[in-house]
Amino acid sequence: MKSILAKIFSINEIQVVSISHDNTNEKYSILLLKKNKNKLETTSKTTTTDKSQLISLIDCKKPIILVVSGKGILNKKIDFSNEIDLAWQKNIDYDSVYFTNFKTEKCLFISFCRKNIVDDWLTFFKSNKIEVIDFYIGDFTTALIANQINKNNILSNTTVLTFDSNSDLVDFKKSETSTTNNYQIGNEEFDEFSLSPYAVGIHFFIKTSEISKSESNKTILEEQLYKKSFNTFGIILLIGFFVALLVSYFGIQHYASKNAELNIQNVYANKAYQQIVSLEQQKKDKETIINGIGLFSEKFLSFYVYDLSKSIPSEIILNEISVNPINKEIKNREKVEISAKKIEISGTTLSEEAFNFWLKNIKELNWLQKLEIVNLKKDKKNNTYFTISIWIK
Repeated sequence: MKSILAKIFSINEIQVVSISHDNTNEKYSILLLKKNKNKLETTSKTTTTDKSQLISLIDCKKPIILVVSGKGILNKKIDFSNEIDLAWQKNIDYDSVYFTNFKTEKCLFISFCRKNIVDDWLTFFKSNKIEVIDFYIGDFTTALIANQINKNNILSNTTVLTFDSNSDLVDFKKSETSTTNNYQIGNEEFDEFSLSPYAVGIHFFIKTSEISKSESNKTILEEQLYKKSFNTFGIILLIGFFVALLVSYFGIQHYASKNAELNIQNVYANKAYQQIVSLEQQKKDKETIINGIGLFSEKFLSFYVYDLSKSIPSEIILNEISVNPINKEIKNREKVEISAKKIEISGTTLSEEAFNFWLKNIKELNWLQKLEIVNLKKDKKNNTYFTISIWIK
């Protein structure tokens, strides 16, 4: 898990705080370095001699690396061909000191100090809520950038480093003068107090085999990693929450307007539906009425009247033909009762034989359902008055 987080949330910006002691003064340099792909950029450089001001100049949000040099720091060159130097190296108690080594093919340059010197500074920073993730001792790390400066003698803090023509570190000595030296590296200019912090930044991002050092507190580095991971995830979640909230807000507004439109449409739809229901009921009522008066029969009523009239013999005189006759007298505010699919015929005849023949013809009509003689009587002149009712299928 830690390795995965280290790849995702790798540190690409650090502050290197250099503390340089001499017999009378302390000088503090702060370099803000940023790794941009394969290039290390110096974002800012700040120097001060005020210890209290040092705290205010440090950005607590960025990882801090400490470089301690000057008073209390011992520097030693160990020649691999010298038995005395090798014996001296074997007698070093690495458990009681902090050290930083720079190794060449022929020599080992070591800077070391008692642990309390560095621990005091770590405690000081921690008391001011500043976590130091790593530390370096001495100025030999400057040898990493010697080929970029391309000078035989380079002043780093108060130590003069001597290089051969191949920019390999061969010797060192304490500076006897207090003059300021500036060095050009690419497009940037560094003084003697900024060289070592810049080289430390290079080694922090790109580990090189030439330098070895005391192990720093890995727990602090892991805490910084988890802190950065937590902050990043927190920001992502916070942004995601606000985006979701914003989307939700606009979604609510959108669907609220849509809902209002649908409610309006629903109101009109309900009104339209009620009108449709009302019209359908009116249609059914009218169909019932129309059906009741026989208008939905297979043929027009005029067909039946015509069929009857053409079958009438000359001896028969029709007085009245009533199609769908009214059952009773029409009165105000009373329902009109109609005899549906019924035809009433009234008339007179002088020949009973012709009348009977006509009735026989009527009964043979294929649309006839029923025939009934309602009234049949004669007067003194031998005229027969009749009323018949015919029902249509």
